[in-house]
Amino acid sequence: MKLIKILPFLLLLFLFSCGKLATTSEDKKSVDEVLKFYGGYVETMKGVQTLNGKSGDFFEVEIKDSKLINSQPQRAVSNAANIAFIVFQNQKPGEYDVIKTKLLLSDGASFTKSFTQKELQEVKDIYPEIDKINSFLINKDDKGILEMFEPKFKPKKEVVKETISRMDSELGPITEIQFQGFEFLDNPNLGQMILIREVSKRDKVFPFINVAFDRKTKKMLNIEFP
Repeated sequence: MKLIKILPFLLLLFLFSCGKLATTSEDKKSVDEVLKFYGGYVETMKGVQTLNGKSGDFFEVEIKDSKLINSQPQRAVSNAANIAFIVFQNQKPGEYDVIKTKLLLSDGASFTKSFTQKELQEVKDIYPEIDKINSFLINKDDKGILEMFEPKFKPKKEVVKETISRMDSELGPITEIQFQGFEFLDNPNLGQMILIREVSKRDKVFPFINVAFDRKTKKMLNIEFP
């Protein structure tokens, strides 16, 4: 007897663009902001997908020939997340259930990641804390930095002051910090967390900063300068 495999119904409304064409003004703005950040060439696709009896709208961004993305293939996850977040921020609330990102890398590899509305809203909700820690870092406010830590992970004040002083001495003071994406991780020591990926501007160098937040308490768990 021949077996028939039943596949989830997938309805796709195709929408191609060079960064200009979009079905709504919000879609167009989303694509423009992605191009402003990453450059390259963008195509978009949107539609409705039904999986396990549940339907949801999605918006997908495919990007290639981005010098920034191609220069840091090790950060594909956070770059994909950042693109999805840019789209999410420029849409009306609840417009899409899922935002997908596809990165086409210069070596021929590709990376695809999907983010639900709930996940992206979670990052948006924690954004004020991200702005706060960035301000403390730029202003060298070690007291403010310490207050943001989850109590059981709070380092000694001397450690924070020494780290800030050493980094400033070696690389110059931070004048600007740019959000560059995130990852949801389950760390055996820190638990369920959102790892925020950023880059700082120090004189003529742009070193990375990673900041981990607890997904439940929104308190800071760790900060590192890789």
